[in-house]
Amino acid sequence: MDREPCASVGVKPVAWFWESPAFCALWQPVVSSLTVELLSIHWQPAQAAFVALLNALAEVADPVYIVGGVVRDLLLQRADKLNDLDVVISRDANVAARRAADRLGWAYYPLDADRDVARLVFTAGPTPLVCDVAGMRGGDLETDLQARDFTVNAMALRWRRNCATELIDPVGGRSDLEARVLRRVTPWSLAEDPVRLLRGVRLAIQLGFAIEEATLVQMLRLSDALRLVSAERVRDELWKMLALSEPDKALEMLREFRFLHTVLPEVAQMEDVAQSAPHDADVYHHTLRAVRYAAALHGWIVGERGIDHTPAGAELAAALTPYLGRLRQVLLEIVAAERRLVDWLVWFALWHDAGKPATRSIEQAPDGSPRYRFLGHEEVGARLARQRMEALKFSRHEVALLQAVTRMHMRPHHLHTAFRNGSLSRRACYRFFRDASQSVYGNAAHAEVGIATVLLALADYQAIFAESPPPEWSAYVRHAAELIQFGLGPGGLECVRKPLVDGRLLMHYFKLEPGRQVGELLEQLREAQAAGEITTPEEGLALAAELLAGSR
Repeated sequence: MDREPCASVGVKPVAWFWESPAFCALWQPVVSSLTVELLSIHWQPAQAAFVALLNALAEVADPVYIVGGVVRDLLLQRADKLNDLDVVISRDANVAARRAADRLGWAYYPLDADRDVARLVFTAGPTPLVCDVAGMRGGDLETDLQARDFTVNAMALRWRRNCATELIDPVGGRSDLEARVLRRVTPWSLAEDPVRLLRGVRLAIQLGFAIEEATLVQMLRLSDALRLVSAERVRDELWKMLALSEPDKALEMLREFRFLHTVLPEVAQMEDVAQSAPHDADVYHHTLRAVRYAAALHGWIVGERGIDHTPAGAELAAALTPYLGRLRQVLLEIVAAERRLVDWLVWFALWHDAGKPATRSIEQAPDGSPRYRFLGHEEVGARLARQRMEALKFSRHEVALLQAVTRMHMRPHHLHTAFRNGSLSRRACYRFFRDASQSVYGNAAHAEVGIATVLLALADYQAIFAESPPPEWSAYVRHAAELIQFGLGPGGLECVRKPLVDGRLLMHYFKLEPGRQVGELLEQLREAQAAGEITTPEEGLALAAELLAGSR
């Protein structure tokens, strides 16, 4: 009879008999007697550096086996952009990895000395390459593969000089690939390492596979076990999941499995929080739409797919294409730990309305219907985002970035409303970028936060409405393009990077002491310079004289 796992935080869920060591001992002989499928194959990575590394490892630690996702992706014909490998050898992985690294110029890192895992990194080519080398769990390949998560990940390629020559498949991974089924390797695979619950969701969405029934039932039953997983491992799985082309589907599957309440409770709380017109969905489903549109923008910016398959997307692509090169320069920059600014677009969309459940108030409209308001939801959402991102061990800079974009996400909407019948003023554009970047960088010379906020606003605005294109879309896109032009184009934000008047000149010319007055005066001059109201140092000093006279 099924029993529910213990729900207490920090208490290890009770293992059912068929997940227990006693049952494992009974089941193990059956596993060991499985027929291992061997399939002749001839394959090598396209990257010569990988081939050289595998050959070097084979010279000091034969046999060498390629394992994990690359084998799966090779059989699915998805291994064309290979930049990381997982390799297992019989023992002394750190010793073998270091020898190969020293010989070939790879960087060597002892990733986990206790489990005998090393990481090798090659940065001399056009794209960084990573290879993790591990000693076999249990001392032999079959035991190692049977200790993995899902059958489609439990296959290996035997490496011989210059190529892989055979596929080893002890648990039926190839047949599950053909059937497009995601199946646990053993009854204890998921309970043994609960982060595999999140990985199962990611793989199901990434591969488009159905989850086998017994695996699905166990995933539902073990949802509380996610509380036992370290924050860093949860973060890394969520990051991979939201980097998929359909992150909204992954979030919905997390909700269906009751995982969302554990890993992102603030997002789960958005469900059933009703909103007034023009919204036609609750906060949660609006957020899913925004995530979907943000993912589409991400795919377009990195060149993976277009956004012109809908009327709204076609208009957006036409407006933003002139800035695509400059957008890429800004958005492809690394924020931290190989996470790029462009990759954060989906996270910005996920968190932009996180403050709404806590700030909702209800008023009565003239027609008697309820009117929902969310005053201050930007600030509350920024605080909630900071708390969750810190708990997930993101870097301080990443936390500040998400906070700033969440706090600013309504500003493009307000600017559109204020300038509905015309173009944005240069002063309004400058103030937007200044306020966006201040909490992250402390000055207005950085465009990154403002640009990210504009792209989030485009996703958010589309997500408000069911129809495509949404009302006033042309004007909204035009205003977004004006902000991007000011942030990245000549004569915009860049003009204040070289101020016409600096603090030393002000203090010398007007006999001022260092202090708050000088700082405020400089900011007024920067704003006037950005607005095009002063164009020479002489005009700047004249304006400063007027401002000082007016303050006395």
